[in-house]
Amino acid sequence: MNRFHSALLVVCILVCGSGPADAAAKKPVPPVAKKPEPAAAPARVEILRWSWAKWIPGMFCAKIDEPKDPHGWDDNFLCSTHDLGLRWSSQGPINGMVCTRFEEISDPDGWSDNYLCAPRDYGFRWSNWNALENMECLQINEPSDPHTWSDNFLCWPPAGKGPLNAIGFPKNRTDVINLIRARRGYQSYLEIGQGGRESNFDAIDSKIKIGVDSDRRRNAAFQMTSDEFFAQNKQTFDLIFINGLQDAAQVEKAIVSSLKVLNKGGTIVVRDCNPTSAAGDVWKAWVKLRAARDDLKMSVINLDGGCGVITRGKQSKVKLPAELTYPILDAHRKDWLNLTEVDAFLKDFASQ
Repeated sequence: MNRFHSALLVVCILVCGSGPADAAAKKPVPPVAKKPEPAAAPARVEILRWSWAKWIPGMFCAKIDEPKDPHGWDDNFLCSTHDLGLRWSSQGPINGMVCTRFEEISDPDGWSDNYLCAPRDYGFRWSNWNALENMECLQINEPSDPHTWSDNFLCWPPAGKGPLNAIGFPKNRTDVINLIRARRGYQSYLEIGQGGRESNFDAIDSKIKIGVDSDRRRNAAFQMTSDEFFAQNKQTFDLIFINGLQDAAQVEKAIVSSLKVLNKGGTIVVRDCNPTSAAGDVWKAWVKLRAARDDLKMSVINLDGGCGVITRGKQSKVKLPAELTYPILDAHRKDWLNLTEVDAFLKDFASQ
């Protein structure tokens, strides 16, 4: 074979010589599909409560007592939803524990060496002069004691911003919203009818916050009506608060529109669902949905005018008369609203 044919043979082997077997061998292997990451479990949120009268049933309580003080300190407890390992000492700090001094300088009855101790640093701080700014605080008081215990607070970093993911006993709608947000790890918040920012909006701790209000003085992100907002909105939200709307028909429309943009596992909170007079009619929107939608889970917390909480779920429909009047609501309030006391709500919420 001459050199020319030898060269052709080499070229053919290099360029053309890959047969079907070689092609198959070089065929890219599809990547192995990764299993989806499991959804993160909701952050456990502690609820701290103070009782000056008794141990709170269903909670873990540390007795706070100064034996030298005769003014009612024999039945006071600091309680939490889970066992935080809290211990109390009226004789100085406990070795091996992180202790926070409880002190009321105006009280002469032995309050110079009292400590709340924990197995780890929860970020507790004591104030005997009002709540501390930018912290979650729980008032520590014994009403029978005359020595200015009305302005003493145990404080800690807000939920999600410190070693103790905790809130105090909810006192109003803002506390309820922040509790729900912290417990379920929500990242996006929408407020319909924002009103003054300082009344609620600014106090909600959320990564994404959007306010809607047609009153330009409110400085909302969307200065328009709720109908106009939902007509142009393309976002979805974890938590939605229907705040400033007082007309039942408009509230009902806002709830239905909110359900359409509510993320899976999300929550809607509705203000003023449990009125104490005939002046408010938000309750009519609430009970109509209770009568029409068995695909929702709805309850009203008996707090701050009634905080309605809606999630997707199941509920039994209620039967309503042709005409809805306030006296009829009064007769069926607990059933129609699914009215829940704060303690019962917290117990159910903590177990979720």
